Amino acid sequence: MNGQMKSYNSTVLAGPYFKADIPDIQIDYRGLTAFARNKGCKVCDLTDEEKNCFITNADMTVVRKYAIKP
Repeated sequence: MNGQMKSYNSTVLAGPYFKADIPDIQIDYRGLTAFARNKGCKVCDLTDEEKNCFITNADMTVVRKYAIKP
């Protein structure tokens, strides 16, 4: 196993995730991408207030808190 694969296994595959660890956040991805397309920009260029319209049970601060970081 080369060093690149060791790095991948140690960061991405740090361990299993339990159902209790996954927050109940629902995101309307189709609506979010359609909104960004109609506005003429990318989803990452939208403001948090615009993104919050498509998120149920949370907001962008909670989404960032629970994001998987490699």
